[in-house]
Amino acid sequence: MMKNRKGVAVLLGVLALGPILAMTSCGPTVDLTGGNTGGTGVGPVTGFGSVIVNGVKYDDTGIDNTNFFDGHGRTKANLMAGMMVAISGTINGASGTADNITVLRHVDGPMDDNGVDLATSGLKVLGQDILVDTSTVFDNVITSLADLRTLQGANVNHPELEVHGSADNNGVIHAPFIHKWTDDHVVGDNVQVRGKVTGLDTAAKTFSIGRKTVDYSALGSIPAGVDNGSFVDAKGTLRAMDNALIAESVKPEDATGGQPSGSRAEVVGYVNRVVTPNASFELIGSNGIQTVTWTGTTPITGGTGADIRAGVKVEAEGTRKVGGALAATKIEIRWANNVRMESKATSVTAVSLTVFGKTVKVNALTQYKDSSSINLRTFGQANILVGDSLEVSAFLDNTTVPASIVATRVERIGALAADRRILQGPVDSFLPGGPDLFILGIDVLGGTAVFLSTDETPLTQAQFFQVLADNQAAGKTTIVKARGTDSNPMSANELQIEPTIDN
Repeated sequence: MMKNRKGVAVLLGVLALGPILAMTSCGPTVDLTGGNTGGTGVGPVTGFGSVIVNGVKYDDTGIDNTNFFDGHGRTKANLMAGMMVAISGTINGASGTADNITVLRHVDGPMDDNGVDLATSGLKVLGQDILVDTSTVFDNVITSLADLRTLQGANVNHPELEVHGSADNNGVIHAPFIHKWTDDHVVGDNVQVRGKVTGLDTAAKTFSIGRKTVDYSALGSIPAGVDNGSFVDAKGTLRAMDNALIAESVKPEDATGGQPSGSRAEVVGYVNRVVTPNASFELIGSNGIQTVTWTGTTPITGGTGADIRAGVKVEAEGTRKVGGALAATKIEIRWANNVRMESKATSVTAVSLTVFGKTVKVNALTQYKDSSSINLRTFGQANILVGDSLEVSAFLDNTTVPASIVATRVERIGALAADRRILQGPVDSFLPGGPDLFILGIDVLGGTAVFLSTDETPLTQAQFFQVLADNQAAGKTTIVKARGTDSNPMSANELQIEPTIDN
């Protein structure tokens, strides 16, 4: 039997996949066939005051221990921003009512040897490749990949981590939330992994998800419908002699949630492949793969139809068709989070805020969290005051001129020292050899700065700016994090090259 702290998600009724705060677990299948307002939201939680997913605020007053499914013993009070969940209920525009909440985790298990790669912002857990960006929420003492690297040491420890997210077309999991369970793997603990089946061997009764071998011999046979390319949820324990996952259950996932035609759906994930150019593509989300169709009249924000290609993150809203495909009535392209700002808000409106003198747009998909001493659970745009210290994660929308800064996550934090503000983004230009450069149009003075590489190795000024020059010559974007004053020009005391996240 699986321990209570391990869980499996199920999808129900009409689907809406997108950012929401919640966690996954074993729960009953619910059929929501009544009316065209039924729906299910699946994705990372973006806020509270109810539970907000894909811009829909679900009233959760009816949620208790009988209809909240986590598998780790959590309740709805334990939900955090960034957690992936499935919410089944009803939807009426931007409002809804939750009937069930199920927590969805993508990977649950120990870090691999040499599990952290700061140079690529990568993490390896249970044989899965995971990508962390500026919007990733770390929970339970850890605050960064650097913390996990320190905790692991020279492969002395293998922390058990719960990773939420969605995989892209290459199987890399983009993580909005990571929770640490233990500092080291406990033998016999249950593990869980979701993903596409490869290398199915019915004679040996094995298959792989990522680099992890799954042995399903204890089940007798593979469940119906599972084949190479199928998206499954496998749970079990690790075999000591070869670290294979000995499956106690293998569950094929249906990304459509069994929705009847005509049901509303909002889905967030990565383009797995384009099926028909300018007409349809496969979307891979936290609960599997589904087909999305669209036409030349479908509104697209954040880009154009030409930008819908394998590996791109999108949100699609529409209506479920016979056979399960989603006919999109709206598509939003979500670009990589390479922008980070930590400073005071100097202006706030209902749709934007100003940090470092730059206007940052917010929208229905922006995630909010309050980590200040106030610790307001229902924190949102309306609660931000001029003078609040904020950490903003964002991407650049290049469909506007100049490019717009769009926030994916806004966190209120404690007061920052005047010389500890952070500005991170693509380098616009730089002086050959240094010490100065421009980030997001802000002049950054590096004459007295400490220079660091992506893995935090110290660099000389000459070495640092040679990396910028080499990238420029190769046509590559360089992302730099500057720490210093909130001013233009900014006086930087630390400059570090950051990994460039492409999707």
